Amino acid sequence: MIWEYLREEEFKKAVESSCGLCVVPIGCIEKHGQHLPIGTDSILATEIVRRAAEREPVCVFPTMHFGEKTGAGEFAGTVIFSSELRLKLLEETCREIHRNGFRKILLFNGHGGNQSMISHFVRSQLQEPKEYLLFDYAPGSDFPTPNKLLSGNYGKLTPEDRQILQNYIEQKKRYGHACFIETGWIYATHPELVRLDKIADESGTSTHRFDEFTKRKINSPFAWMANYPNSYAGDMHEGMNERIAEAMMEYSVQKAADVFRFLKHETISETYHAEWRAKQNTHTC
Repeated sequence: MIWEYLREEEFKKAVESSCGLCVVPIGCIEKHGQHLPIGTDSILATEIVRRAAEREPVCVFPTMHFGEKTGAGEFAGTVIFSSELRLKLLEETCREIHRNGFRKILLFNGHGGNQSMISHFVRSQLQEPKEYLLFDYAPGSDFPTPNKLLSGNYGKLTPEDRQILQNYIEQKKRYGHACFIETGWIYATHPELVRLDKIADESGTSTHRFDEFTKRKINSPFAWMANYPNSYAGDMHEGMNERIAEAMMEYSVQKAADVFRFLKHETISETYHAEWRAKQNTHTC
């Protein structure tokens, strides 16, 4: 159920069919090497959510495209909104979703750089008791890596495809940003937007400028940008094709559908939410 595709009279049914769960895809507009579109994170979040919703019905809110990219304005096409505006948009989005009848909201994050922002936002909702429950999930927390695809049941993969995946494992190739995984996700849904011939146009190897910070567990807002100045982190993607790409998408869609199914039917969070609100009211009095 796509929010913007519904007619007004269909919303009550949508709430019922989704067991009150609405999912918000969240992405980012940023450079992904020279081979992927700048909307990669928004595209993959939207496609995974919509495909998963076909298997496990939920209501899918319009995609929020503008994620955390503060400080990365040197790349053409990047869109950067202030942190205050982004948090305000999240706040009012959740409020409007709840006003339309949904009691559970899942923020489905397709951009790694958003995680701190989303975690902060979700936690901040505890400052004042809300009537809705808020969760977040990211497909990047469980990448469809070659070893997972090889151990799964993906009938379209040929012996040659399996060898390509095995080579990635044996050669210890790296994932990261605009990597083999993200390339596969986009290739599965929008192959016309992927330029496999441009994968090697820029380096995805780290400069290691901030490695000493990493060794000492020191966080710096400059670390990722300095280590990967091309906004590309990972090894080359030899052998990507539609079968491998579809297997990657299938893996992530299955995981997302499982998450939707769990959140629709679990009662743990609802029970504790009621207990927590009662504690807050007692403390206030």
